[in-house]
Amino acid sequence: MVIMAIMAIFMTVAVETASFQAKREKEAELIFRGNQVVEAIRLFRARFGRFPISLAELAKANPRVLRKIWNDPMTGKPDWVPVYLGEEGTTLQPLPGGLQPTPIPTPSPGTPKASGARGGPIIGVRSSSCEEAIKLYNGHTRYCEWKFFYDPNKLSPAGKPAMPQR
Repeated sequence: MVIMAIMAIFMTVAVETASFQAKREKEAELIFRGNQVVEAIRLFRARFGRFPISLAELAKANPRVLRKIWNDPMTGKPDWVPVYLGEEGTTLQPLPGGLQPTPIPTPSPGTPKASGARGGPIIGVRSSSCEEAIKLYNGHTRYCEWKFFYDPNKLSPAGKPAMPQR
């Protein structure tokens, strides 16, 4: 009986450790995929002189900036929530190097769509899952608060967006 109880305790610890590690791996994948969308938005803006209006536009752009809209690792579905221009204090600026983009009409930041939802230029994404995270990311502990966004006003010396601190 004692041996069975000890084995049960060890199995419980092993299962908890495995699930904890799996959640940490999903968090790392969430950060990676979120930053890939940010890089795709940066490339899209550099190539077309504007921000995308939808995530699907990133995957359909020619030349391509994102192969496909990847699943959110926390939900297992491609249900990313867009972060719109203006939400993070960002404003639309001319492209670096004094390049003037070709004027393409885009809705103003936060313009409501016909369905009443927010719309406009997309600068990033966040997870739709509001579960409590293991990791603290940019001071936030819930996945839906982990925003991955491109701010053209904060460029690294190489001209690429500075990656958020972890």
